[in-house]
Amino acid sequence: MALKICDHCSRAYLDGGEEEKTPLCPDCAEYLEALYRQAWTWLRDHSSADGRLRRVTSARLAEELGVDVKSIEVLVKMDRIQTSASSSQKVPGKDLETLKALRRGLPGGGRERRGRR
Repeated sequence: MALKICDHCSRAYLDGGEEEKTPLCPDCAEYLEALYRQAWTWLRDHSSADGRLRRVTSARLAEELGVDVKSIEVLVKMDRIQTSASSSQKVPGKDLETLKALRRGLPGGGRERRGRR
């Protein structure tokens, strides 16, 4: 058992020994699980209603759900949801420039036609 500090409420709690990416006390873990379901439902409903609302910020989602922004940011840190701020972070090897460079490196620039000679 280890003494850890909760990322959400900053209270100390005794951990059961499992390794966690984001340390949460049992009360906050339960609260954030319920909040995740609520956020997921809101995002699902508004993505179809607003024509795929792709760029929602933590602040807007928190305002819509009536919660503190810190709660949404902890969900983002846990990789449970993505907001526009988290989706704009560069993922190595997956940005457009890397894909263009890979395409240029292909024989014929990636524009060869198969079957025609």
